[in-house]
Amino acid sequence: MTKKPTALSTQQKGSKAGFTQGPFETPDIPDYVVAELRYEKPIAFNKSGFAAPAAAAADANRLNDVLGRFGIAAVRSQFGMPVSEARKRLGLAAALPDSPSAKVLKAKGADAEFRQSGFVQIVPKKSADARKLAAALNKDKAVWKAYVAPRPEPAALNGSAVGTRLFEPAQGYLYSAPDGIGAADVWGLAGAKGKGVTICDIEGAWNTKHEDLPAGIPLIGGTMIADLGWRNHGTAVLGEMVSVPSDKGCVGISHEAKPVVHSAVIGGVFNLAQALINASNQLKKGDVILIELHAIGPNNKYVAMQYWPDIFSAIVAVTAKGITVVEAAGNGNEDFELPIFNNTGLQKDSGAIVVGAGIPPANFFDFGSGYQKIGVPRSRIWFSNHGKIVNVHGWGWHVTTLAYGDLQGGASENRWYTLRFSGTSSASPIVTGAVACLQGRAKAKNGAPMSPAKVRQILMATGTPQVPGPGVPLIQRIGPLPNLAKAMTLV
Repeated sequence: MTKKPTALSTQQKGSKAGFTQGPFETPDIPDYVVAELRYEKPIAFNKSGFAAPAAAAADANRLNDVLGRFGIAAVRSQFGMPVSEARKRLGLAAALPDSPSAKVLKAKGADAEFRQSGFVQIVPKKSADARKLAAALNKDKAVWKAYVAPRPEPAALNGSAVGTRLFEPAQGYLYSAPDGIGAADVWGLAGAKGKGVTICDIEGAWNTKHEDLPAGIPLIGGTMIADLGWRNHGTAVLGEMVSVPSDKGCVGISHEAKPVVHSAVIGGVFNLAQALINASNQLKKGDVILIELHAIGPNNKYVAMQYWPDIFSAIVAVTAKGITVVEAAGNGNEDFELPIFNNTGLQKDSGAIVVGAGIPPANFFDFGSGYQKIGVPRSRIWFSNHGKIVNVHGWGWHVTTLAYGDLQGGASENRWYTLRFSGTSSASPIVTGAVACLQGRAKAKNGAPMSPAKVRQILMATGTPQVPGPGVPLIQRIGPLPNLAKAMTLV
């Protein structure tokens, strides 16, 4: 059986993985290997391993010899392609020169589907074999890169304490700049509540029956994780964006947007890359996908999910469809400019809006032993990852939303609320809600949504600037806090 990740402490603490708090219990989901085949190698997978035409048979045989040293439970496409579809790569691969350039790939018609066909998912019968299998595959000249797939977790930090009241006054992130993003300032504009935009949240679980969520939120793919920690997290995220306005509970930033959810668990394993492609196939231009996950990177700290090549490739493909991807930067206190991240997705533009976490206006935090002032509002909060790919930030602490029960508890989790949702997980839905408001306004005003690149550019150009704080200079970039009042003038 797969060893479960150690449950995170219920007390706030620092760790090698950044600032963590939980618990997030993950069921027995096996580890597996993603093998990315070289573009120019005419090899494809089949149900038992690899196959190739005669000219490349030796390459396929070598790879199968590697698999033969391990017990293999499954071999399949990382992007859910059937064998017949993946085999279409063989002709184009055979026509490519060694190490083809981007220009050659484009000229030969190597599109996103061709690239995705080279990512093969290999699930060993023993999870302990995954690292050894990846190491063995990396030695073969037919493989560009093989790696153990990440085990993501929600990028949140959460607290707990023990007719529903109206909590909207505590949602300071709705208020005017510079403290908030100015959502309430623009709701009077046609479309600016997110109307006509679908938001897809990708993570692990949600309580879609919460009293303050719209009825009938569909699970459009994947399998939910049966754990309260994951469910609280997903519910809190939805609450920031689509809580129903009324005389009780909260109100979402983009509460006229349509929410859908997709689990990152597919086929019994974590597969964010396929979840992204599956979700995008059910969305349209102008819609938004939110990645509410991070995972342990090479420094044993949490990093953004685009670090892994299959996920980076999927984000590129999704944004090319006109769907905006918003991605949590992660809570690892990690510098993405370090040499260890050279030539990885943490130093390349995937097209996503990558979101860091900043200190909110209420910058006195209760750590259980009294309140402490920990920094300057809109400066980088100590656990947030930072780097050139981080575009904008949101509140990283004291976010009032649904779930957890520290603001309002009770017997039914359908009536739970929190004022302590935190992390890049609390920051990212703030930005996602802002994106939905902008796209809803663009549709109403101009008859069409904007490109993901233009939405990102507007948010960065009009946001309230990041400021420095003690020990957190501006070079540790998390970007500005969105300012919807200014942003709407550029739609």
